[in-house]
Amino acid sequence: MRMTAVIDPAGTLELDLGGEKTTAPYPSVMDARRSVMSTATDLAAETSTATELHIEDPSGSRTILIQTDGAVIEQDTDSNPTESGPVQPAEAIEPAASPATAKEPTAPKATVEAAAPVAAPVPTPVAAPVEASVATEETTPETVASSAVAPAVVPVVVPVETVEPLPTRRTAMPSFVDRPDADSPAQAGFRGVLNQFGLKLAASPAELEQRRDEKTVSQHWAGPRTITVLNPKGGAGKTPTVVCLSAVFARLGGSGVLAWDNNNSLGSLGWRTFDAGHEATVVDLLEQTDYFMTAGARAGDLASYVHHQPSDQYDVLRSDDRPGAKKRHEVTGNEVHRLYSVAAKYYRLILMDSGNTERGDNWEAMIGHSDQVVIPVKSVNDAAEGASRVLSALRAGNEHAQSLADRAVVIVLGCTPSHGPAKLNELAESFRPFVKSVVTVPYDPSLIEGRIRFSSMFPQTRRAWLRAAAQIAEGL
Repeated sequence: MRMTAVIDPAGTLELDLGGEKTTAPYPSVMDARRSVMSTATDLAAETSTATELHIEDPSGSRTILIQTDGAVIEQDTDSNPTESGPVQPAEAIEPAASPATAKEPTAPKATVEAAAPVAAPVPTPVAAPVEASVATEETTPETVASSAVAPAVVPVVVPVETVEPLPTRRTAMPSFVDRPDADSPAQAGFRGVLNQFGLKLAASPAELEQRRDEKTVSQHWAGPRTITVLNPKGGAGKTPTVVCLSAVFARLGGSGVLAWDNNNSLGSLGWRTFDAGHEATVVDLLEQTDYFMTAGARAGDLASYVHHQPSDQYDVLRSDDRPGAKKRHEVTGNEVHRLYSVAAKYYRLILMDSGNTERGDNWEAMIGHSDQVVIPVKSVNDAAEGASRVLSALRAGNEHAQSLADRAVVIVLGCTPSHGPAKLNELAESFRPFVKSVVTVPYDPSLIEGRIRFSSMFPQTRRAWLRAAAQIAEGL
């Protein structure tokens, strides 16, 4: 890729990139140089191709080569770089005439059309039928001879053109602000970088698909929705799945998202997220459910019982994980109903970590409140077996549980660097015929241990979680 930049003493930059020319003013020559170097470096990294940059400014001219890793190589200053003009499109190049056609030049189109016989206009038939006129005239040899020579009158059917009605005062006027996403210029990637210099490049198909997923995830529904994350196998990826999906829905759709650890065997959701300066758990909130259902209860009072995540904008309701307790409280099915009444009153979206058993009554109560089921599968056979068993358990349940199984979304997570796309896709294909959809998430070290921040993940990991959230939102 070749770029040519011309900077005048006032700092005005004229940039030529593959025939696309733009002009932008800068406060100084140095600022214009920095902008050109930044653009060339981004271009080399984005296209994985070295960028040749020729700069002409008040200090002279020089040519440098910027590698994909950002390294700069100075070219020979004595050489005169050739300027590359815009490539002429293939449609503008006329094919060469063959020898056969070159011998006899073709007559101009207008001449050929003039030589063709022009059809005489067909007279419009009269309204009276032919039989009636024959019956009123006397048949003579002269009339018979004239009728044999006269041309037959053929009725002509003229097609009626459809004309759009003219707008009136009662016609709805078009919107002056609404514009489809496809009409919005590119904002990301290499095209987005070029658009910062005044171009109007359209968004790529990948960017348009990401915009559609973001729009799907950011929507709100009439009434609360509950997403349950299931897999009886410990370490199958339930907690990272709850954390990442909560972050995506809260970041794009706004606040009102609760991540609830419904685990009776010491859930880890509290360990993988940040505390809010207190140690409250689900047990403390159970003591206040009656108050929070009253008309005088305030949403701000919940801050003493849930743990807000500042950067990812969702709240966490921890399980009973306090150390030193002689006996941890095991939540019953009736208590799940009480907690859910509070959660559904103050939150628009609830994501529940199910724990590792599907035989407790708290599990059954949770399934009864679920609108969508998500089954995480780490890229190991034990986790896949746990996912298969929980799908079978749902299909053996009532009509609601069977519907959840049919509309389930499976998320396959890479758990080691060696498990690449081939391994994840192989595992995904095993589940695809039995559920609504399957999404793969590549290995990311920030998901393996420690507290999880969505912003610390690789861009491809964040994109995969966005795709998973969009698939889930379609079922809500």
